[in-house]
Formats: sequence, C-alpha cells, structure tokens
Amino acid sequence: MTLVVIGANPTVAQAAEALPGDLLHVQLPGAPALDRNGLAPGTRQVHTVDFHDGTAFRTFVDEVLKPLSPTAVVSLTELGLEPAAVAAERLGVRGVTPAVVRRTRDKLEMRRALELKAPHLNPAFASGDDPDAVARLFAGHTPVVAKPVSGVGSNAVALFDRAADLPTDRRTAGTLLEAFVGGLEFSVETLSAGGRHTVVGIAQKGTTGGFVEVSHMMPPPALDARGRARVEEAVGQLLDVLGLTEGPSHTEVKVDGDHIVVIETHNRLGGDGIADLVRLTTGIDWRVAALGWAVGAGLPRGQATAPTAATVFFTAPPGTVTAVAPPPSLAHGTIVEWEVGVEPGDQVRPLRSSTDRLGMAVVTAADSAACVAAVAELTALPIVTTQPGVTVPSARRATNARAADDRSTAAPGTAQLSAAHQPGTAQPDTARPGSTAPPSTAAQPAPVA
Repeated sequence: MTLVVIGANPTVAQAAEALPGDLLHVQLPGAPALDRNGLAPGTRQVHTVDFHDGTAFRTFVDEVLKPLSPTAVVSLTELGLEPAAVAAERLGVRGVTPAVVRRTRDKLEMRRALELKAPHLNPAFASGDDPDAVARLFAGHTPVVAKPVSGVGSNAVALFDRAADLPTDRRTAGTLLEAFVGGLEFSVETLSAGGRHTVVGIAQKGTTGGFVEVSHMMPPPALDARGRARVEEAVGQLLDVLGLTEGPSHTEVKVDGDHIVVIETHNRLGGDGIADLVRLTTGIDWRVAALGWAVGAGLPRGQATAPTAATVFFTAPPGTVTAVAPPPSLAHGTIVEWEVGVEPGDQVRPLRSSTDRLGMAVVTAADSAACVAAVAELTALPIVTTQPGVTVPSARRATNARAADDRSTAAPGTAQLSAAHQPGTAQPDTARPGSTAPPSTAAQPAPVA
C-alpha cells in the first residue's frame, strides 16, 4: 500500500509518517526539505517535479508513479489539490475527482452550483465580466465584496460601495463579486466517507476590517447546540451539492441569526493552526486523518488536553520593527505555542493578506468565556512594536555581516556553508511573515497545515 502526497510541508510530512504502508512525496523544485522535524531518513520516497506544469506532471504520473502502483493520491496544500486529483484519476486510484476539486477551488463555479440546488446558502453575486449583473448587484446590495475566483489567504479581497469605484482589473472573469454578509464567521472541518459528513471541529473567527483572519477559537463560543447543528446541516448540504463524498474539507460560513451563508470551501483541512485546535480540544489528529482517509486511517483519536483553545495572530502598523515582546503570562489562559517571525530592524508591510501577519500563539483555556478573555487579552498587547521612518540595527543583518566576514577570511580553496544550508539543517517553509527576505524563486504551494 503506497500513499502519494503532493506538495507536503514538513509538518504535513511528519503527520504522514504515522500512516500505515509506504509514502511517496511529490515536491516542487526548490521546496523545503521534509526532514526538518526529525523524520527518519529513508522511510519514504521523495520525487521532484513541477506539478503546476500540466504536461510535465502528466508525463511524471505515467512514467514514474504508474509503475509503482500507488493506492491513493492526496494533497493538503491548496495548489496541490488539482494535481493530486488529476493524478488519482489518471492512475485509477483513490482520490477526489478533478471536477469536484474544481468546484471547491473556483468560487464562481461553487456559487453557480449552489444557485441551482441550494440557493439559500448563497449571497447575491455576479461575475466581474458581466456588467449587467454587476450593475444589478450594486443596485440592490451594498457594500459588495470583490475577491479572486481562485484566491487564497484573504489575498486581494476588497469592499466597494459603488459600481463606479470598481477598477478595470476587477471587471474580469477572474473576479467574483458578492453582497457583503453580516454576522459571525465560522470555519468547519469535516471528514467525508461514502457521502456521509462528520464534523470534527468548528472554529469561530476573528477578522480585521480587511478580511484578514487574526484569531480562531474552538469550540465556537457563539454557537449553542442548535446553532452548531444548523451549521453542520448547511455544510452537509454544500458538500452534497458539490459532490464531495470522500476526504477532508474546510468550509467557511457566516451566521446572522437564523441565516447561514457559505463563504467558501476547500477539499483540505484548514490552515492557521486549526488542526492543532482540533487535536487539543477533541484528541483527533486532524492532519493524519486528512491525509489517511484514502488508506483507511479513519479518525485517529487520542486524549483531548484542553476544553477550549485558540490561535491568535500578531499584527502591527507598517514601519520598522523597534521591539518584540516575549510571551506574556495571561490572566485567563495558557500559551502553549509561540512564534514571532520578525525582529528589530525588519520592515512590516500593510496588512493585506495572511502572509502579512507577524507571528502567532496557541492558547488554551478552561472554558469558552476564559478563551474569549484570553484572546482579547493577547490581542490587546503590543507584541510587535513598529515606527515609521526610523532605522533600527538588525540582529539578522549583523549576523549575516559577521558570516560574510568569516567567509572572506577562509583559507583559499575552502568552502564554507551558512548554517541554513548545512546538510541536514532545517530550511524555512517560506520567507518569514513580515520579513523583506524574498521567498524561494520556485513557486511554492500555500502552506495550510
């Protein structure tokens, strides 16, 4: 039994090690090494191919994967979902079909499918290239949300009050326009098997005015048992309409009173550490389950360790980082994970998408009220302090300068590698959030796990 995993990051690769059978990873050229978390070498195969190049990838599937007779092909990264579906269909093995994946990734196609079979889950919407529909939408609904049809990470999502303000580059088939929906937003993690959908966790979101997610709380404090049942029913209806009968899904909905509207869905687990919230509050290893459904792993469950948990993301105004605070002691919860991706001297960009966030913490608490208080407490603290128009000495630049000096004094003919490139040393998944360092020149799948 061999499971093929497309585009794993090191965290996903580590989860895959818990599955039975053999593993075969397919990575993009230049992708980070998968052994950064201490995976045992030699326990799985790793192949490199540009799976965004359709012709090259199909050749790879036929010439490399087919002779190995894999059992299933899966992916948990957004840009690997369609290649995984194509490979599974081409090989005739378990996986999600390309048509279903397309309906989850193309937000306009999802809207049109819901319009036919479950219109109550839709807001009013229009394609950006349909001027009459756009005019009708603005005439009856304001404000209007404009988003890329295949966008991820809250990138390029904007709010408009008038059709006249809509720029030319938003009047294309690549833009979906929707009536803004009020209420609270929730994300729903679901595992489907044989057309039956099991909800493994619901998180309540906190977002900025620009739609960037800055917190997730699980279980959702604003949903009672009736509200949770209604959300679960709505998500089940959505998945039925799209034909997603097998595997994981991550669905975002808004709830305003008794009205539930689907925002978007994906046939993968949610990012932003939501898998960790599932594990902490239910004991379910959501990463393992989301990978292993195709090889019969089911829902591996351990012991829940916290009644409630949350992820909180750090942001700061644009400018130069002047200070980074250490982890605080909270009055209402306990910090169990802490990561800040910037340091004094780094530049902070405007908060336009998830990649502009500066770090995150995972917090546990005794109950929902304490979790809400802990999130509010941590959000109010100035974890990263910035100031526009100042220059602050950077520890990173000083370290790099010392390393350059060391290399310049090396004996002729000797090669010195920086610590980041020593054999077996961990490599970062991408450039750090908030850093001016560019990511790898190779196109990388969006990390979601």
